[in-house]
Amino acid sequence: LDRAIEIAPGTYWVGFDDEKAGLRCNPYIIVDGDEAVLIEPGSVPHFPIVLRKVASVVDLREISTIIVSHQDPDLCAAIPRFEEVLGPGLKVATHSRAAILIQHYGLSSPFYHVDQNGWELTLKSGRKLKFIFAPYLHFPGAFMTYDPVTKILFSGDLFGAFSFDWSLYAGEFYEEAMKAFHENYMPSQEILARAMDKLEHLEIAMIAPQHGSIICDNPRHYINVLRNLDCGDYMLE
Repeated sequence: LDRAIEIAPGTYWVGFDDEKAGLRCNPYIIVDGDEAVLIEPGSVPHFPIVLRKVASVVDLREISTIIVSHQDPDLCAAIPRFEEVLGPGLKVATHSRAAILIQHYGLSSPFYHVDQNGWELTLKSGRKLKFIFAPYLHFPGAFMTYDPVTKILFSGDLFGAFSFDWSLYAGEFYEEAMKAFHENYMPSQEILARAMDKLEHLEIAMIAPQHGSIICDNPRHYINVLRNLDCGDYMLE
């Protein structure tokens, strides 16, 4: 795992297996011709490793957009570091609710507010990335990103997991680790179920969360698990 891993044609995991962390962070990059999109670029401590992996698969000048599903430092604190090496012309795609907080990291790039742009991003080739609003999971402006080309759902915090025994792809014990994460971080079963219902019409081949492991085997099973999971305030009753 000391290199970028191609999880689908032109799509790479560029993360870091931090053995000291029970909550792994997963940046991804989509390479589309001479354009690239970086998803959840990560934290400041992981920046040198992520940058090296990104540079191994794409010319850094081809990165046009950084997508961040919310404002937590583990997924977006490194944006100013990337700005230093990527230069002008970069935009940061996020919800307007998150942009208010992300700007406090000291960004210089303009924001692309997904909620004010039809919940999609069109690349130079015409390829469209779709954004799925997932409010309060676990932030009011949280969303997921769906790529109809690879049929990958980049799910942000959703479908993430706690695990010290980590692997890149979800194994037989992943469901329980995923439940533990959502029970503690998500506000209620009702809110979680509403977001899962939004995924019904999508053809999903893979779920790539910002934490935990990538789900390739039977993604619908994991969607149904979360749809029915008691979490947050339901755990207090």
